[in-house]
Amino acid sequence: MENKAVVMWFLLITTLISSTYPSLAIEYEDKPLLDPNTSLQEAFEWSPGSRVPFSSEPTRDAENFNMFCTKTRDVKCDDEMFLDLYKIKPMSKQCCLIILHNGVHCNMLYAKIRYRMYQRRRSVSKSFLFRAKKLLNRCSAVIGTPTPLSG
Repeated sequence: MENKAVVMWFLLITTLISSTYPSLAIEYEDKPLLDPNTSLQEAFEWSPGSRVPFSSEPTRDAENFNMFCTKTRDVKCDDEMFLDLYKIKPMSKQCCLIILHNGVHCNMLYAKIRYRMYQRRRSVSKSFLFRAKKLLNRCSAVIGTPTPLSG
């Protein structure tokens, strides 16, 4: 008996809502997100993100990295360094040698560039570059060379 009362109340409320707000009961055709007559440039000008300053020119760090550091980089070791910075997988001794051979300046530039490119950088702690320095110090301790960075 209670089930019938619940169903009846549900049907009554649904009927009242659909008669009060008839637009909820009608399906409209999906409208395109952008007007086909609008150019792409105009669409981006209307978007809220268009007010954020963005330049297509590379930053000074990226230019310095491309000029001085790309010749001595190893992609496998760069990936290992990135994984070690996020404490996913420790870096091998061979990659430590390559990273110390590249120098402190190149590795810090690489860390800055990767940090800026990383999509979830808002959720990454501010100590990312500090961890990069600690990684270089740890590599120098493993290899047995003087520490490149203090701190």
